[in-house]
Amino acid sequence: MRILLLGASGYVGGALWSDWSVRHTVVGTRSARAVPGLIPLDLRDVGALRTLLLDGGFDLVVHAAGLVDLADAERRPDLAMELNAGSVQTLREAVRGTGTRILLLSTDNVFDGVADVYTESSARAPVNAYGRSKSVAEDFLAGEDGHLVVRIPLVYGRSVFADRFMARFDRPRTAARTDVVCAPLYLPWLAGALEELWDGEGVFHLGGAQVVTRFELMAGVRDALDLPTEVVAVRGDDPAPAPRRPARLVLRSERHRLLGPGLDQALADLRRHRVTGR
Repeated sequence: MRILLLGASGYVGGALWSDWSVRHTVVGTRSARAVPGLIPLDLRDVGALRTLLLDGGFDLVVHAAGLVDLADAERRPDLAMELNAGSVQTLREAVRGTGTRILLLSTDNVFDGVADVYTESSARAPVNAYGRSKSVAEDFLAGEDGHLVVRIPLVYGRSVFADRFMARFDRPRTAARTDVVCAPLYLPWLAGALEELWDGEGVFHLGGAQVVTRFELMAGVRDALDLPTEVVAVRGDDPAPAPRRPARLVLRSERHRLLGPGLDQALADLRRHRVTGR
């Protein structure tokens, strides 16, 4: 496969870049932060994005870029809409008729968090700016033959360029909600799962096998790696303009049987890789 990976310098994108580059030809883009081997690209530069697409002869464009921090998106909703949704509209128009397909990484935040489980056919009802921008992005690909949307939950584990999740443990104390529930996905598992899905089209869900609170996840990582950080249990939304976090986001699929590893298995792998240096 010849793949254009938008957002290869990010947390999720970096893990995909590291894994797929072994088996495929991957052209990755980065934001302003310099990363050797990646092409600088501003998603708002429509001309540069179209030129990169048309000159590359790609089989697949994987969109893992944009404004992904919920709080930042809440503060700058227009920018979130421009980066997360507007770029998808540009992609769709640029690849039409070329045979290049789009894989958009979306989010469980397109849902409101009131149901026990969300499948691909569940009605969307985002309650924060990030979720709304991703919902609009999904709509740009609806009805377009060959493209696919893969919704993922909270992702944890190490990444190569921007270790955003593990950076939370650099502080002496980090807060974690006991009233927010999810089925988190172990990051090293994601690249292989996407390969299993990318010949399909339409909407797919990926989730982890185990349903936990954010506090249970964070405390589990701290204990598995014997980190000095104090994980502080908290409840309730932060004051506005902080983003609303849906209370329960458990993604399950009606279309496949892929399920990420449970927390114990993932933490054992995370601990083993720390010991081996891999």
